[in-house]
Amino acid sequence: MVARTIVSVGPLGRARRCPSTPRRGGRRRPIRSLLGRPAVVFALLLAAQPAIAAIAIAALRFRADEWITECDGRPGRVADCSIMVPFWQTGSHGKGSFALVVMLQTGNVGIVGQPYPVRAVLRVDKNPASECRQARYCVFPTAQALAIVKELESGSLILLDVYTAKAEFSFSLTPKGYQAGIAQVRAWGLDLPPY
Repeated sequence: MVARTIVSVGPLGRARRCPSTPRRGGRRRPIRSLLGRPAVVFALLLAAQPAIAAIAIAALRFRADEWITECDGRPGRVADCSIMVPFWQTGSHGKGSFALVVMLQTGNVGIVGQPYPVRAVLRVDKNPASECRQARYCVFPTAQALAIVKELESGSLILLDVYTAKAEFSFSLTPKGYQAGIAQVRAWGLDLPPY
C-alpha cells in the first residue's frame, strides 16, 4: 500500500499538505484534519481542563536545599501544605534518620523517624528551646509549635537534639529551604493561615 498525502485548505485559504493515517476499510484520513480546526482543539482543551487542574492541585511540590514543600490546595484557600526536611546521622550512637515536619494549615510541628524519637529539643537562633515528649511521633505542643513556625520564617540556624530509647543525636540545620517553601506557597496563590 502506498502512502498518500492529502491537500487541505487552511484557515487563510492556503493549500497545505497533511500526512494521512490508515482508516478501516483501507481509506486514509488526514491527521491534521480534525486538529486543524480551532473549535475542536478548544473543545479538547476544555474537556481536559478538570483533569489538568486536578493533577496540578495534587502535584504542587517544591524543593529548596533539603526542604520539601508539598501542597494540596486551590488558590484563594488556606494552604493545606507540609514543609519537611530530612536529616540523618551515623556515629558512635548508631544510625538515626529523622524528619522535621511543619503542617502549615494547623501549625503543627513534629519530629518523626527511625529509631522512634521519644523526646526532641528544638531551638531556632537564640530563641527559647521548645521540647516535645512523645513516643514514636514527637509533636510539639500547640503554643510552642506556633512559636517555632514564626521563628523559622526569619531564623538562620536550627539546633535539634533528638533522643531515642538508646541514643541521642544532635543536628544543626538552616531554615533557608523552609523560607523558600513559604515564598513558593505564596507564589502558587495559596493563603497562609493567620496564626
